[in-house]
Amino acid sequence: MLTTDQKETILRRAGVAVPAFPSSRSCDQQQQADARPILKDHLQADEQRNVAQRWARTIDAPFVEYSAARAARSLRGAEEARRLGALRDASDCSTT
Repeated sequence: MLTTDQKETILRRAGVAVPAFPSSRSCDQQQQADARPILKDHLQADEQRNVAQRWARTIDAPFVEYSAARAARSLRGAEEARRLGALRDASDCSTT
């Protein structure tokens, strides 16, 4: 199973535009700064987890599309190679 970072790298190398990992929003940080230290740490961890999950969903959708398109190209190439092989074999049989 690929990580979201690996999927992002694959998409970028394939020329697909993908969003960079977002940074925390400043208003959330200000709200967290006003909270008690223990609560602040808990809220920061929750926010970071939520940000990471949203980013992963934005990467997963185009990666599924990319993977399906790549598999389809591979299948078309294999079918074309099979047909060419069959034509070659038929041509070889007719010349002998």
